[in-house]
Amino acid sequence: MNALNDTAKETLADAGITPTEWAQRHFGTDEWHGDACGCTDDRCIGFHHSDDGDCGCLPALLEWPS
Repeated sequence: MNALNDTAKETLADAGITPTEWAQRHFGTDEWHGDACGCTDDRCIGFHHSDDGDCGCLPALLEWPS
């Protein structure tokens, strides 16, 4: 299982979403299977941002209607 990083957890909290709710929304399980940055694509690191950089995917995904 991948774990969400602190930035992703803070971003989700600001949106009123728990990490468990985020995992359930995208994977139908309580366990997160995406990237640590909160992106649902576990290939995110190396493609969208560096390992230590903030990801712009999570804020964009939060704005997208579910």
